[in-house]
Amino acid sequence: MPRRILVRVLAVGLLLAQPPGSFPGASPPEEFRPWGATNLEWLRGQVTPNAIVPAPAPSRRRLVVSYDIAPEAFPQGYHRSATYDNALAALVFVITGETDAAAFTLHALARLQRADGSLWFSYNTANTWPDEKYHESALVRAGALGWVGYAFTFYLSHAPPCSANDRGCAREQAFFRATATRLGDYLLSLQVDDPGDPRDGLVRLGRGEIELAYQPETNDVIELYEDKPALGISTENNISVWFFLRQLAALTEDTRWSEAADRLRAGLLRSAWNEELGQFNRGFRPWGAPDPVKALDCASWGVLFLLAVGEREKAEQALRALERYYPAHDGLAVGYRPYFDHPIYKQPAVGRFFFPEDSRKQWRQFPLVWSEGTAGVALVYLRGRDRERAREVLAGLQPLQVEGSGLRYASRAVPYEMADVPSVAASAWFVLVTEAWKGNPLAEQFWR
Repeated sequence: MPRRILVRVLAVGLLLAQPPGSFPGASPPEEFRPWGATNLEWLRGQVTPNAIVPAPAPSRRRLVVSYDIAPEAFPQGYHRSATYDNALAALVFVITGETDAAAFTLHALARLQRADGSLWFSYNTANTWPDEKYHESALVRAGALGWVGYAFTFYLSHAPPCSANDRGCAREQAFFRATATRLGDYLLSLQVDDPGDPRDGLVRLGRGEIELAYQPETNDVIELYEDKPALGISTENNISVWFFLRQLAALTEDTRWSEAADRLRAGLLRSAWNEELGQFNRGFRPWGAPDPVKALDCASWGVLFLLAVGEREKAEQALRALERYYPAHDGLAVGYRPYFDHPIYKQPAVGRFFFPEDSRKQWRQFPLVWSEGTAGVALVYLRGRDRERAREVLAGLQPLQVEGSGLRYASRAVPYEMADVPSVAASAWFVLVTEAWKGNPLAEQFWR
């Protein structure tokens, strides 16, 4: 680890030990002002209908197009909209005072809610895939639902109050509250309920599994899809679900949600924390064995969760792990990688197809900077009151900004894993962090 990084990691423990509170308001460095405005404007332009999808399927109007990809480059998915990305966009719109834009996207998500309360992981905007009649390759993931639920409850907690005579506003808020409640009901259906199981209180992944496989007949890699319950447990998913359930409990004053959130919190601290790694495990395998893969989100989002629950000593450990395992650079781009000692492709035959020289190539051997994850690290340093380090982290992403567009998702493409084009997730996280830097009170309350 570079000495200057080591010094910052050791010093930040003193900062995390300070009482929680808001940062003193300050404008972001001059270099970030036009950059943040560019990304916010690009996010607005990703909402359908737009130049990319001028005539979206009626039920998909006001969803965001997740990537800036030319139709000829990806004809079957250039118009794809990730559920998580819509939640992020809605949150950013609330934080930047564009509550109407946030409401439009939340309405789109509410329209798509399924009978069991869930949402698919992603949607086409130019047609109606997936739907109940045809959803080949479609997944349901608890983490994405946690983000959507959080976007609804954040909106309801911070939108301007309805006037006495505005029955439309009252209906909308009731509709959004009912949508959030149904999301919560579905997530509770995934919660492990067995006091004798170390995973008790944690939520499973959801539904649907996709595995990559090498097909020798065509010398190609294909996706194998199974429409079945996904029984694994993701720490990252559980962190986002916890923030949602806690906010839903505060909004509704219903002890059902606070009790579920308390059980989930206890499960994370009891069985997902890995003292040897100094961070959370990635989760649990479907059969119940711990999954100790080192994942950036389990360190960075882990710090935010640990600070929120008052586990400051563990938060300091996770911050040290974050700098021990995940720093990366690719050309002029500097930031963090998504994993450490984990093969990029699980199946050796798939790895050999993409990396003939090393079928088991690991993420730590690959020069890739992940923008979304790196922006999350910047927020961690802001919460730790190390504004200079947060500035350095954000500045390292400057080479990945596309002029007149958004922030690239990653510094290079990894087939089936990472895209190197402008993305809603990266741009939304960047705007969120720069708003927190400015002292925007709504940004400071996000995941607090």
